[in-house]
Amino acid sequence: MYRAAAVFVLLSFIAACASAPSSRPGGTDFSSLSLCPGVVISNAPATGGGRRIANYDPQATVNGETLWRAPVEACVSSGFGPRRGGAGSFHHGVDLYTGRPAPIFAGGDGVVEAVKTMRGYGKTIVIRHGRGVETRYAHLSAYASGLKRGKRVSIGDYIGHTGDTGNATAVHLHYEILVDGRSHNPLTVGD
Repeated sequence: MYRAAAVFVLLSFIAACASAPSSRPGGTDFSSLSLCPGVVISNAPATGGGRRIANYDPQATVNGETLWRAPVEACVSSGFGPRRGGAGSFHHGVDLYTGRPAPIFAGGDGVVEAVKTMRGYGKTIVIRHGRGVETRYAHLSAYASGLKRGKRVSIGDYIGHTGDTGNATAVHLHYEILVDGRSHNPLTVGD
């Protein structure tokens, strides 16, 4: 069931990126991303009208690898970079709030490097995409059945559900893009 949903979302997402209609049936729009309503975000990215992320492009090319900037249907509850309060002074990813467990999709083609519980991150998945590029997905409530280290995944494959494991205070996805082991802002990284 989740694989079919992932394929549908992937096809809708690709269509949005190819200047086709930007929404799928049901009104979900993958061509934009917004800050969560009613939340003050100390490290919020720049926004335009309606709390939408300014100059947002749903895909990035990082060292030649195509990646999604937000691999879950969500809003931004914490940005990348310095922040006040909460779980530390520097945030190495973006938090994508879903409110309740929601499907997470692989942000790019690659090989699963880790499926494990990590201190602070809770249930975590790391995907190696090549050319020194990795993505990290943290605070999951569940992993996709059969997902394990060494498994090849394609962009848009269902990999798990958002959650609040580790040092999380709400159900969300903490998403990182790493290049040669260093975190980069998923909303702005790219060639």
